[in-house]
Amino acid sequence: MIPHTINKTLLASDPDQAQAQLEDLSGTLGAKDQAAGARLRAVAVELVRRGLQVALVDYPGGWTELEATLPQAPHLGPVTVDRDAAGTTCQLAWDCWADITTPGGAGQVANAAAVLLRGMAACPSLTPPSALTPTRDPAPADTPRARTGTGEAMTRADAARGPIMRS
Repeated sequence: MIPHTINKTLLASDPDQAQAQLEDLSGTLGAKDQAAGARLRAVAVELVRRGLQVALVDYPGGWTELEATLPQAPHLGPVTVDRDAAGTTCQLAWDCWADITTPGGAGQVANAAAVLLRGMAACPSLTPPSALTPTRDPAPADTPRARTGTGEAMTRADAARGPIMRS
């Protein structure tokens, strides 16, 4: 059996150099994959422009994703950016394990989640459902999502009534 190799290519910290690297690496792709990956390559350059360390990860079968890390805090692990087959939407993923055995740890986890979600709420392109999300019927008037609307930040009063439910 031939082992499946995953290749990681660290991109240059200069956006122009990273762009050139990405163009060189994409030269071997077919026209369909080249076009679908163009937007993901643009995201990679924007991540570099924001001072993140970015790696292009190539999987067997031609699938590619990005891993972005904060150079000053590599212990936080990467945010993974993976595109859909058409290259029109992407999925952001971040996994982080945190110690919650102390009250301070529990509070820090809550703070991190709140900061992350508030920061994401400020990005309008993250609020509409993606092409990967099944079409949803409008929420009945009595659900929390109907009270606040999809993508809107919850107020303290909304939080007291309960979480926003996603179907």
